[in-house]
Amino acid sequence: MNKIEHLEYLSKLEFSGEEKEKFEKEFENILKFVDEIASLELPDGLDKDTPITLDELRADEPQPSIPQEDALANAPKQKDGCYLTPLVVE
Repeated sequence: MNKIEHLEYLSKLEFSGEEKEKFEKEFENILKFVDEIASLELPDGLDKDTPITLDELRADEPQPSIPQEDALANAPKQKDGCYLTPLVVE
């Protein structure tokens, strides 16, 4: 069982012969790219195996971009400060 057939089995999908050839080429490119990333030299003090802690991330704070009135200015229909869209489920 080759890599693509194994992925096909794991995903419970069936690929045509043409799809298998295409995926195999793409999959090989992805693996080469991952190998390139793994071989990169990092600056001193950085280690690929060290996880990032939450303290190292910036605070997630909302950044208002435009006032709500401006965002809704071109809405075809609106109600209570929101876009009004057609019902898409029955």
